Amino acid sequence: MRFLLLLVALFMALAAPSAAQRAPSDNVLTLPSGPSGGRTVNPPSPTKLCPKGTKGIWPNCVGTGSRKCPQGTTGKWPNCNKIVRSCPKGMTGKWPNCRAKPVASCADKGLVGLWPNCRKPDRRRCPNGTVGDWPNCSTIAKDKDTKCPSGEIRKGRSCVKVTTGGSKKKAPPRAPATKPEDISPAIAALTAGRPHRPKEILVLVAADRASEIAVRLGREYNVTADPRLLIPLLDGALVRLRLTGNRSLESLLQALSTDPDVELAQPNYDYQASGGSTPGMTPQYAGEKLRLDEAHRLARGQGIMIAVIDTAIDAGHPELAGAIAGVFDAVGEGPATPEPHGTEIAGILVARSELTGVAPEAKLLSVRAFRGSGRDPATSTSLQLLKGINWAFAAGAKVMNMSFTGPIDPLLERIVKQAAAKGVILIAAAGNNGPKGAPVYPAAYPEVIAVTATDESDQLYGKANRGDYISVAAPGVDIIAPALKGGYGLSSGTSMAAAHVTGVVALLLERDGKLDWTGARAILSSSARKPDSSIAAEAFGAGIVDAAGALGAPR
Repeated sequence: MRFLLLLVALFMALAAPSAAQRAPSDNVLTLPSGPSGGRTVNPPSPTKLCPKGTKGIWPNCVGTGSRKCPQGTTGKWPNCNKIVRSCPKGMTGKWPNCRAKPVASCADKGLVGLWPNCRKPDRRRCPNGTVGDWPNCSTIAKDKDTKCPSGEIRKGRSCVKVTTGGSKKKAPPRAPATKPEDISPAIAALTAGRPHRPKEILVLVAADRASEIAVRLGREYNVTADPRLLIPLLDGALVRLRLTGNRSLESLLQALSTDPDVELAQPNYDYQASGGSTPGMTPQYAGEKLRLDEAHRLARGQGIMIAVIDTAIDAGHPELAGAIAGVFDAVGEGPATPEPHGTEIAGILVARSELTGVAPEAKLLSVRAFRGSGRDPATSTSLQLLKGINWAFAAGAKVMNMSFTGPIDPLLERIVKQAAAKGVILIAAAGNNGPKGAPVYPAAYPEVIAVTATDESDQLYGKANRGDYISVAAPGVDIIAPALKGGYGLSSGTSMAAAHVTGVVALLLERDGKLDWTGARAILSSSARKPDSSIAAEAFGAGIVDAAGALGAPR
């Protein structure tokens, strides 16, 4: 009986599906297994991933090293910050809404010109075709509206008399004074005792109307008017008038002095390079007198631009290799052949081979304003000097060497004042006309540091000018300097002394780039050596320059 029950139970177990077959669980998979039915298998475990900051296949994970902030961010992982874009230079606003900066205008300040070179507006003048003082302008009557007197007929803007023989005599609209007694003392003083070009006059006019005015002056005064030359330092433009025929220079100056469009009229003066004698060779002494070895421990002129207003310089001389930073030819008459005077001045300033200049690391701007002719001194004119000084200022010269002399010159005086007011320090030779010589210019202008010359014994150069316009003295007798064709020579004169002082000023400027002419003169004067001499103290100015003392070195 028990056996029978076991068989029944076994039969029922085989016939009924198991619980697993009736309700498959989530983790059991039934797969086909041929004709006999299916079989169940366990599924694979879920794949594990390597954690953040690592790489590889689990469980073989390795660190990725230091993470970098993604593109477009900055900082160190994980502290990344988004890069904030800014507007490029020259624009304003917030990125990406950038806009161009507003252009500064001189008109915003009530001035004229192009920013930042603004200037006060020129005095208003009546427009062309009118006369009078602004705003009370009156229209000039046209030719056809103006009747000529009886017996005359109109020719252009003039009336001419009809003679019985049919010839016509012109009545000029503006007859210049021709009699000597009609010339004012002020006009006569412009030419008396002042060397000048006999047939040339320079006039200063408004820059914005210069061409128009030049045409009118040429027509009305029957002269040749050269194209205008803009001179920003003079706040205007120059026009050179060339006289024709036998017209008197003084009479034309008299007429121009009342012309409403002419701000200033003067002759085109002559200047000479202030050279001296050239004796035999002697040992050099200037460096010892100036205490250059001590001075060069403190400054050597690095970064300073010196303008040499002189003859053309021999830039190929070994002493001047690499010293010339710019060249300008204000003469423009034929090739700029190197000449001795400018080469000597350049060597005293920056010699850097066998000799040692006063400021050997300074750079030179070579301004050719003089031209020599054989044994005669090199010469220049007002116009050439004005062009040269104006260019040197625009080229960045902080100090200018002017080793030349000439007469008092209103236009040159004006440009000197303007340059000095804008921070330029101007050094000039005191002249070689002897103890009774009259003051020479530009040295005698108040804004210029005038320099006289001394010798190895601290005695005054015999040919040097005297006068209370002299600021200081410096070595200027028997000075060794570069000569043409790579040579060397000796020269004497106040030109050489001026070059030594210009070099000392370059050393001062290296130490203080904001130094102006008043400060430079005060330093040179207070540190100068007082010579023990029977000659009047005014002949030496404040004394003999001491380069090391000017830079603060103890004596």
